Amino acid sequence: MASPPDPADGIVGRGFAPGGLQRVACVLCGGTDLRRTVRLRERWLLTCGECGVRLTDTYAEGAPVADYYSDVQAHHGKLGDSLAQSEGALRAIARDQADEMEGLCGPRRFGRFLEVGCSRGHLLQEMAARGWDVSGIEVSRTSAAAAGSIGGVHCGTPEDAPFTAGSFDRVGMFDVLAHLPDPRRTLEATVRLMAPGASLVLSTVNEDWRLVPLFLRAFKVAPERTAHLRDEMYEGQHYCYFSASNIGRLLESVGLTVHEIRPLEPLSTRFFVHQYSPRRRLMLLGMVQMDRLLRSSRKMLVLAKKPGRAF
Repeated sequence: MASPPDPADGIVGRGFAPGGLQRVACVLCGGTDLRRTVRLRERWLLTCGECGVRLTDTYAEGAPVADYYSDVQAHHGKLGDSLAQSEGALRAIARDQADEMEGLCGPRRFGRFLEVGCSRGHLLQEMAARGWDVSGIEVSRTSAAAAGSIGGVHCGTPEDAPFTAGSFDRVGMFDVLAHLPDPRRTLEATVRLMAPGASLVLSTVNEDWRLVPLFLRAFKVAPERTAHLRDEMYEGQHYCYFSASNIGRLLESVGLTVHEIRPLEPLSTRFFVHQYSPRRRLMLLGMVQMDRLLRSSRKMLVLAKKPGRAF
């Protein structure tokens, strides 16, 4: 019986998100001092010399992005081969995300919940079961169609969503920020939909992870030997990479107040590690133990709130 594909191979197999547009300014500060940091498979990773945000030198917007995500599903290459395996993993991830939100925001189980990047609706289903009225926004046509039976799902982006301004009490945005061509514009549209006092919980990559400088040096010195690790750290679907030291600046620029930033163990070691080769599995689990000692992680979980009184 053939062994399942290694998730690292799956990441390579889904290809890069579309390019075509040249990045000329930083998505956070607008600075133009964008320095080449490391060569990826099809593009360069740049670092803003003014604020430290990392971003790819090319990106796309609109229809090409929607077409790409309509063909490539969430966690492509990381889920099990069977439908039962993939659905089980996605339900487990959704329960974990709902628990993380309750850990940050408290055990409230009523109100209107919006997920930006709701994929096929597993978190919407979990939040509905916990008492919330749920809605979603998803750019992928295939995923939005699958999620449509669970709640009111808009196929598109927050910028063109038809929801009433100020109508959501809690917003989840899990592993979405790095995929956005213009994070500030999308967050501004999301904040418009939030009620006064509403909470935004997001997870994203953290470039302040203590091992990042070590790995960047390795990628430059031995690019072929470190190619798989580089592809996982800087996935082909990502356009930008924030850190715990600059994510607050982004969120405050759109009118939110940051309440907490905490390390978050990556999904790959919590839900997909058994699918890696034994060697990679040991390396990943070793890094998790190191992260726990250093109180650091490649991912971060952020709680921000819109000013005003919550009801």
